[in-house]
Amino acid sequence: MNKKREDLNVGKDMTGEKILLTKSGYEDKKNRLKELVNIIRPQILKELKAAREQGDLSENADYDTAKNKQAKIESEIFELEDILSKVKIVDIKKSNNIQLGSIVEYQKKGERGNRKVQIVGSIEANSLLNLPQIGNDSPFAKSLLNHKKGDVVTVITPIGNYEIKIISVKN
Repeated sequence: MNKKREDLNVGKDMTGEKILLTKSGYEDKKNRLKELVNIIRPQILKELKAAREQGDLSENADYDTAKNKQAKIESEIFELEDILSKVKIVDIKKSNNIQLGSIVEYQKKGERGNRKVQIVGSIEANSLLNLPQIGNDSPFAKSLLNHKKGDVVTVITPIGNYEIKIISVKN
């Protein structure tokens, strides 16, 4: 039985689609995997060895702690390897239109002041950064994609719609 890569859905998410990442998002995931494999995993193996040398493992808190750390790290390694096998790095083109990787400055209708976000692949989104990142599959990002500076856009969300004006777009 000789299956093609596509038949096995290797390199695709559960919907059969590639996982979209910006180049920096890809590099972040790749660097985290290297850190886990080359630095953190060996440290945990040393901790396990030291804990085993203490003797009775049935009541050894150090051993239990190290085993739990190991399980967590191995899970993260597996997840990152899976993600990296499914990645499509999005080429950010010079354009006036909003696309994956764009930094968008906007003003919400009825509010003062502008806000900025970056549209990234859904698995690299992080709203806690100084420049919040939103996933390209979020209702907000979907509403903005392919619009340009000066457009007034209706953002459609499950809890209600609102309008924003796009002040600037950086790609």
